[in-house]
Amino acid sequence: MKPTLGALLVLLVTAVSVPAQRTTNAQLGVRLRSDKDSYSLREEIHLEIIRENTGADQLLVCRQWGWGIARTEVHVFDATGKEVQTDFLADELPPPPQPYDFVLLSSGDFIGTSLKEPAKHFVTKPGDYEFVVKYSSYLSESYAREVMKMPNDPFWSRERGAILSNRIKLHVTE
Repeated sequence: MKPTLGALLVLLVTAVSVPAQRTTNAQLGVRLRSDKDSYSLREEIHLEIIRENTGADQLLVCRQWGWGIARTEVHVFDATGKEVQTDFLADELPPPPQPYDFVLLSSGDFIGTSLKEPAKHFVTKPGDYEFVVKYSSYLSESYAREVMKMPNDPFWSRERGAILSNRIKLHVTE
């Protein structure tokens, strides 16, 4: 009985102290879409990528996307579920950010970009494919707060990890 009472006391103290900490409902979602369902290998594939504040609190995000590994990555999977590898390497290092490079999104607000790349940057042959975007902020929380002097609003930083978009299916012809 005493160990149960002790555990209950610890839970009660923890529950009372949690509201004193600043909690945030900051959430970020990534959506992917294309204006067509089918492309030729000789065309450019047009993707629209949207980051949306899906939480209740305001959220600071960087306007710059930063294409490449550990930033904004487009992954493509063939009909068997195997990831497609091409010779193309998306590796853009964005310039150092400025305070005007950030936008404060209210709940439901979004910021998007359009990506147009030759189909051969994504796939090597005709077929049915699934596209998904993996987004990670390239900026750390400490850099944004200490160097950039960003406001104390929740910020989507590198420490929050990667987010996957929805998957879209595209058919690629010769």
